Amino acid sequence: MRGCFRRILAVAQNTFLEAVRQKVFAVLLIFALVLLGGASYFAEFSFQEQFKFLKDLSYAAISLTGLLVGLLGAAQLIPGEIERRTILTALCRPLRRWEFIAGKFLGLAGLLAGMVGIMALTVWGLLGWKGLQLMGGEGADSAAIWSEAMDPRLIQAGLLIGVKLVVVAAIAVFFSTVATSTTFVIAMTLMVYLIGHLQSVAREQWLETGEAAHGVVRLFLAAVSFLVPDFNLYNLIDEIVAGNMVAWHSTLGVVGYSVVYVIILLAASAVVFEGRDI
Repeated sequence: MRGCFRRILAVAQNTFLEAVRQKVFAVLLIFALVLLGGASYFAEFSFQEQFKFLKDLSYAAISLTGLLVGLLGAAQLIPGEIERRTILTALCRPLRRWEFIAGKFLGLAGLLAGMVGIMALTVWGLLGWKGLQLMGGEGADSAAIWSEAMDPRLIQAGLLIGVKLVVVAAIAVFFSTVATSTTFVIAMTLMVYLIGHLQSVAREQWLETGEAAHGVVRLFLAAVSFLVPDFNLYNLIDEIVAGNMVAWHSTLGVVGYSVVYVIILLAASAVVFEGRDI
């Protein structure tokens, strides 16, 4: 068992270092940090509106950058190894295929966690700096401003963004075990991502199509609901950023849902990759 963990961690570490060295990820990270830093110059309203604007823009930048990194990184995990033929060297060692998949995914998840963490800390620093600026104004309500700037609920938003990106990465890893084209992997992952955002709306509409179709519709919806994660669950992020109270048990429920989907996707990836001819 120790040897299994060591092999998985070795693959994860190698994947993380390779991803960090790629210039595209550095460019995306710098883009996000510049966007977060420049956001403070576009908010000249009341302090509540300023913080709302900063949080919306900042967390949108984190989500978009993380999505791009997750897609590009996962799409190249296995197709890139096959194209360079380095996968043959890796699998000649006492390394099982499922360990290879698990290590690749953990390396990518570590990269996403690091990026989200860095950008979330940048957001907190930006909000704190803006709060100190506003507190220096005449007649400012320092307690209210500081409470809005250092809102602890933003930890929940960062956590939800992180697990959402990890689910997207797991979907891309699954498709990378099926296809040899990075374009196909990205396209299919984006398709599942869009379906996951629309499935709750479609479910409500389809269930109103009439009693005669309910049997077929329910069967279809059950299949879609099982196979495609419901990304509308992550709308809690918008609630938190808007300043609404979201209970921690709701956040942890979404995290648990995400963990289950990741496990299912990785298990399916391992099964598919085990039978693939390389």
